[in-house]
Amino acid sequence: MELGLGLGSKDTNWWVFTFPALLGSKNLFDGFVLPSLVFAFVSIGLLTWAFAVGGIAWKNGRNQRGRVSIPGPRGLPVFGSLFTLSRGLAHRTLAAMAASRAAKELMAFSLGSTPVVVASDPHTAREILTSPNFADRPLKQSAKKLMFSRAIGFAPNGTYWRLLRRIASSHLFAPKRIAAHEAGRQVDCTAMLSGIADEQSLHGAVGLRKHLQAAALNNIMGSVFGKRYDLTQDSEEVRELRDMVKEGFELLGAFNWSDYLPWLSYFYDPFRINERCSALVPRVRKLVQGIIEDHRHNLNGCCAKLSDNADFVDVLLSLEGEEKLEEEDMIAVLWVRFANRFISESLSS
Repeated sequence: MELGLGLGSKDTNWWVFTFPALLGSKNLFDGFVLPSLVFAFVSIGLLTWAFAVGGIAWKNGRNQRGRVSIPGPRGLPVFGSLFTLSRGLAHRTLAAMAASRAAKELMAFSLGSTPVVVASDPHTAREILTSPNFADRPLKQSAKKLMFSRAIGFAPNGTYWRLLRRIASSHLFAPKRIAAHEAGRQVDCTAMLSGIADEQSLHGAVGLRKHLQAAALNNIMGSVFGKRYDLTQDSEEVRELRDMVKEGFELLGAFNWSDYLPWLSYFYDPFRINERCSALVPRVRKLVQGIIEDHRHNLNGCCAKLSDNADFVDVLLSLEGEEKLEEEDMIAVLWVRFANRFISESLSS
């Protein structure tokens, strides 16, 4: 059966080998055959770009399916408006692009092969954010490699995403569970204020960022992993944790040409995104797996209902039936939950 399928597959492609003969050439590389083919492909690409409002990613009239077509710049062939956005502040550049084309509500343009929509009207933006048609958005290459595609904020709309949403609303972010962690937040706040007072008495001035970040780290570790650290000791585990979060933040925030030109990743990666992601993921998996195993050992044989102040790991391990997650999914959910909260709280400080 396999042999027959293989022969059938080859027979359907016989014209590839006879194509040069049909053109009067013995070899595909003889004469003008290859240059003609290249010229034909380039010409088709340029024509497609020239007649696609919004650029190559909006070909086939994708921006003209509504009652009113969406205006937008074509940009450059292949690259679209990538170089335009590389100059100055992105929001000001987008505002100038929209104003130059009278795109008061929507503007369509291309970032490489990625179609982009910009809403300049608040009502239009609200419709986009609440519409299921825009539920699936392009995922950065680094986010996918760092397992963010398996967490609620980045997972594609579907059965798995709805499961994560149900788990989050019913278990992880239930009002009783949030309120039950109040005591831990009070402890972190008291320790932060004590550290600020000590530094003020010693130096006469205070750098708030490190105190806020330390409190955020302990708050997140307590609610997500059920573990807090003495940050004054600056242990190896704390340094490793901070280093992983910092590396993940840099990878997620770095501009990556391959996000918009996928074919470029095979030979051009100036920020070593792929290499650094491949090095970070095993470290994350080792850390989170160790924490999960510790919790699993502590929960072994315990049939009692979890208390409201249980951490996220215990909650995920207690799920049964259709809500039960695979360990890889648990690692992704816990890592993304921890990283997102630490990054957001660090930035706000």
